[in-house]
Amino acid sequence: MISYMKQYHIFILFFVFLFSAAFSSCDDTPTYAELLNNEKDSISDFMDDMGYTSTTVYPDTVPFPDGLFFKTESGLYIHVIDTGKQVIDTIPNNTVILVRFLETDMEGDTTYSNMFGTSDPYELLYNNVQTSTTYGDCEAWHEALDYVGDGGHVNLIVPSKIGMSMYASSSTALTACFYDIRYTFWK
Repeated sequence: MISYMKQYHIFILFFVFLFSAAFSSCDDTPTYAELLNNEKDSISDFMDDMGYTSTTVYPDTVPFPDGLFFKTESGLYIHVIDTGKQVIDTIPNNTVILVRFLETDMEGDTTYSNMFGTSDPYELLYNNVQTSTTYGDCEAWHEALDYVGDGGHVNLIVPSKIGMSMYASSSTALTACFYDIRYTFWK
């Protein structure tokens, strides 16, 4: 009977330990609000490090003044370098637009580039966001087309909620990205 009681106590202690470990591991996972705040801080730090500023009033001149980004209602930061040739209102839905881009993280490290002919340009369909777990386009790339057309050149700072789906799917971090993008419309 005594050995049964010892086994029972050991089982209870093991169960209590397991139960406590399960709850203590939950405390280490950041909340979504904390993830959003961390992402916001990383964008702010990146902008400070690069000497960038932002405004919620669309600048009068293109190219925008050096280092000035227009912040849209969605949270996209856009710096227009060249508006390109085509009037935005005339772009038919599903127009094929070739995108060459350089992507960096908020530490300034290049994470991907097809800007200099290292691979084919990405093809997006205007006003038809295609996403995947790898590179697809994103809402931010389409939103930038509200400000530029064929031959447009922009720099974007993209929060994860309007960026690539792979950067918003982590339970431990949301990843904002910086893009240098050039758009060419399929002719």
